[in-house]
Amino acid sequence: MNIKQLRYFCKVVETGSASQAAKMLDLAPAAISMQISALEKELNGELFNRSSRPMTLTRLGEFIYQRAPEIIFNIEKLEKDAWQYVNSKSITLTLGFVRSVMFNLIPETIKYFADTHGHIEINLKEVLSEHQPELLLNHELDIGFTREMDNDNFIGHELNHELIMIDPLIEAIPKNHYLSKKKYITLRDFCNSPFIIFPSDPKSGYSLRVFEKFDEYGIRPAVSHRVVEIHTALALVGAGLGVTLVGKTTIPNNRQDIIFLPIEDFRCLSYIYAVYNPKNTNPNIHAFIDTMKKIAE
Repeated sequence: MNIKQLRYFCKVVETGSASQAAKMLDLAPAAISMQISALEKELNGELFNRSSRPMTLTRLGEFIYQRAPEIIFNIEKLEKDAWQYVNSKSITLTLGFVRSVMFNLIPETIKYFADTHGHIEINLKEVLSEHQPELLLNHELDIGFTREMDNDNFIGHELNHELIMIDPLIEAIPKNHYLSKKKYITLRDFCNSPFIIFPSDPKSGYSLRVFEKFDEYGIRPAVSHRVVEIHTALALVGAGLGVTLVGKTTIPNNRQDIIFLPIEDFRCLSYIYAVYNPKNTNPNIHAFIDTMKKIAE
């Protein structure tokens, strides 16, 4: 059995006859018939009921057809990936990311990127936004994905800084919270509950920017917990210990014990950026960023 035989067999099934398959493949019908006969001989059984018009599949034919398209796809992908591997200048891509983009943005991008760059080995490093510039300058990261607020300026001019998307902050509250039946809440509603803030890293300005935004509105929530990462904050919310603010992109594939609601009278935006060193010659950087921008649309 070989890939050519499987391709011809599938094309006959899809078109309904060897003559139509031959036209589609720009081959003589005899060439199609010879390959299928050779496949049947190797399998020791017929694939088509040739006495019926149009031809139908035998049980063996149905068995083979259920599996053949996937095998053809995987072999063709392997051939393409192998060619790219041989001709590529770089076969790795190291990504630094804040955990909040790992809920769906990074995984979805990797999934679609692999369709055209399956030969690339992707390495992932969880790194707070403010720690990424040094790693990028030292070539320890190829791309950093940051979440930033208004007035953040920790990305120096020596790095390229491309906006992926604007991600508004919304409230995460326990599923059994008294506000959970509402479609949206007010800022005063939010500030009436204990606030769980993250990340509690001395180098991170994220929480400071959030509080500056509260100050603009002349109101501040009472902080109940300061935690390092978003997963811990959401776990505490799910346990009913308070509420927190997260980017809207974190909603899909998230916890079932949490409700996400917009705050009607509070406009607080975060910005997801791709950051990279212009001196980095890895040819996969721009392809990955372009893929993420399409996912974010």
